[in-house]
Amino acid sequence: MNKNHIQHGNYTKISGFRQVVLSLDYGVRIGPNEPVRLLDAVLEELDYTKLQHLYSSKGRKSLVPPSILFKIYVYAMTEGIVSVRKIAEQCTKNVHYMWLLQGYPTPSHMVFHRFFKRLTIEVLQDLFTQLIETLSQVDSIDFSEVFIDGTKWEAYANKYSFVWKKAILKHAAKLPEKLNILQDKVATELQCDKVTSLTNDELLVYLEKEIIRQQIQFVHGSGKRKHTLQRLFEECVAIRNKRMEYDEALQILGSRNSYSKTDADATFMRLKEDHMLNGQLKPAYNVQLAVHSEYIVGVGVFPNPTDTKTLIPFMKQLESQYKQKFQYIVADAGYDSNENLSWLLAHDYKTCIKPSNYERSKTKRYREDIGRAENMAYDEVSDSFTCAKGRKLHFQRIRKSKSKTGFVYESRVYCCETCNYCGLRNQCQKAYYGVQPKRNKTLYISTDYQAMLAKNNEVFNSPLGTRLRVNRSIQVEGVFGVLKEDMMYKRFRHRGKDNVEKDLLLMAFGFNLMKLHNRIQKGRLGQRLFELKTVA
Repeated sequence: MNKNHIQHGNYTKISGFRQVVLSLDYGVRIGPNEPVRLLDAVLEELDYTKLQHLYSSKGRKSLVPPSILFKIYVYAMTEGIVSVRKIAEQCTKNVHYMWLLQGYPTPSHMVFHRFFKRLTIEVLQDLFTQLIETLSQVDSIDFSEVFIDGTKWEAYANKYSFVWKKAILKHAAKLPEKLNILQDKVATELQCDKVTSLTNDELLVYLEKEIIRQQIQFVHGSGKRKHTLQRLFEECVAIRNKRMEYDEALQILGSRNSYSKTDADATFMRLKEDHMLNGQLKPAYNVQLAVHSEYIVGVGVFPNPTDTKTLIPFMKQLESQYKQKFQYIVADAGYDSNENLSWLLAHDYKTCIKPSNYERSKTKRYREDIGRAENMAYDEVSDSFTCAKGRKLHFQRIRKSKSKTGFVYESRVYCCETCNYCGLRNQCQKAYYGVQPKRNKTLYISTDYQAMLAKNNEVFNSPLGTRLRVNRSIQVEGVFGVLKEDMMYKRFRHRGKDNVEKDLLLMAFGFNLMKLHNRIQKGRLGQRLFELKTVA
């Protein structure tokens, strides 16, 4: 070896003589049980017509067909590789990626970047639906039940870039007063009373015409004295710009209370991962997953921090995605509400949702709370409750209430005869902010919700419900554990709701294919639910 050649950037000059070997198919170096073979076979069954339509038939063709780029991207997701630079690096070093390329030139990271940007949610949803239909032909996907759960996922946004709705409304309410003060200044300066009725934009036009008429030259910088009309004009411009800024912020906020300046679709939420241990709010998304037979069958991204308002739109998404409905809806206590149960039962779903008061109802304090309707005697003939003191709570009226989503529900109002001189009043009527209520004891009973809850509890407390509850904890919460802990995907790599949803769908592709591989290797095909462990 010539030592002088070591300093050259082209390392082929310093390599010794090697025997010329004809390159064979990379597949001979891949083991027969490797997941990449299963991935290639399953994804080959999908129809990529809609994906091909994202690329124009005119002009220069893509360096690598989009179907092959899709396979490589999904295979990278199975290994937890989310960086396009690392995916491109694997295509130059990893035999599995070279085999998926099928002899095409090695793409750069910009090829994968442009591929991701060109992908649409509609195309990915279509491919994902095809994948689930393909898996249903080889495994136990029969739409008998679906496990739903959500988690808050940190967004790819700056932590201190928040915009609060209350602050925007507070400052926007001060603008009319500032405009009135400005109108008075202009009226005093120009001796014109009609300016007091002008809007901000009209006042700006009026000042501009007056400045042109008086031929006032604007000056800027230190050592120069501004004319009074220039100062008034600049003050009017500042008010106009603030009004436009607040209007734009309110339009972005919509029904939310906050958003991030660096990712306007992200909402500030309280996450479980609190490294500062001070309850700090962070920009995040509420991610909903639907799992069936250990496979992800649905992905939803929502801006609201609570799970209660996400169930109905998520179920509508699943209905539009598949040709058939799931039979049982299994979820935790965060999805229990009058509106959710009403919608599910109206659309012929069977529910196995954990009641919101399930854990509290098992405590001694709950069972001995004399102020709760469940612990009072009810008389159907007189339609009244009897409290611990022996006094009657008679039916008064029906109250209609409306939630923020527009759902209207009814409650039957029962009021006590009198609570005067009652020695149990402090235990029956709870004090709010340290003040004891002065009115008589009142109960609000939603009979429709109680009936739906009783129907749900029949399934929830049955042997089938117990098995579904255990499997919900194993399957859907296990998916979040794999994605967050095993794949170390704890923060999104893209900004914007659409990009986040596309990233999650690609992750779902990789997760499902690895799950199929593991079930085949362990001989668990056809096993839809885990069996309950019994004590001998």
